[in-house]
Amino acid sequence: MLGNAPSVVIWNPSAGTSETPEAVALRRELELVPDLQIREPGTWEQSVEVVADAVQSGCQLIISAGGDGTVNACVNALMKVDAPVILGVLPLGTGNDLARNLGLPLDLQSASQVLRTGTPHSLDVIHLQTDSCSRWYANMLTGGNTGRYLEQMTDDVKQQWGPFCYLRGVVDVVGDLQRYHVEVCCDDGPPQQVDVLNVFAANGPNTGAGLTVSPHAKLDDGLIDLVIVRDGAPIEIADLTATYLLADFLEHDLVWFQRAKKIKITASPPLELTADGDSVGATPISLTCQRSALMVLRP
Repeated sequence: MLGNAPSVVIWNPSAGTSETPEAVALRRELELVPDLQIREPGTWEQSVEVVADAVQSGCQLIISAGGDGTVNACVNALMKVDAPVILGVLPLGTGNDLARNLGLPLDLQSASQVLRTGTPHSLDVIHLQTDSCSRWYANMLTGGNTGRYLEQMTDDVKQQWGPFCYLRGVVDVVGDLQRYHVEVCCDDGPPQQVDVLNVFAANGPNTGAGLTVSPHAKLDDGLIDLVIVRDGAPIEIADLTATYLLADFLEHDLVWFQRAKKIKITASPPLELTADGDSVGATPISLTCQRSALMVLRP
């Protein structure tokens, strides 16, 4: 598709790999592509404006060249316009979680080939509403102690535990974690109350640079995967870690898992939330999955 349709690249010069020789070489190649513009908005809000303006001017392909925050800005812009525009992704960030979940190669030359030869696929997008924020996300919402987990994760821990290091982190800091009393309402079901350490509302399976949170989540099934890590005694959390390594951790007693189209969450104290890596305020929050909201290029 690249080279055959009016295209705009949203290039984030602050992205983690944007100044590598591979990125510089790719940018030079893109500058030679017919009917393509490269734009460098300075902020998330400016990225949204640039994408919206590009679509109104007839752009048919928006390419996010950055990390998950850049993709999120493009997603939010495309959700505000009524036009059959396709999203492409060049993974220049450090996490690149949506790119991973889309099955995109992380080396830039291979990823750029997907822009030329890939196939448009439907992508669900989730709308979130808090007291301070109304926006969309395409991959993962998190709340709770995630930041504390990440603080504990050395490179050695990540290498040894891979996708299990979220719970490895819990074991290391379990004596100093914040507990939250949460009320959850899924679709038209009754409210359920639970004491939790962490909450994930997943569209895709992975977050945190490829760490698996909801292994069966799909980007196009019309559902949000809600994964809640309950509070428990240290020995129970250690057992959860072992279960995480040996079996489907979603079946553990300390994990509360449900799929829904709509979810409402309140918490005491309020859960601070991030969506696709950006802060979006705190609970209470309402989530709604819009099925097949966008089209995105995949291999």
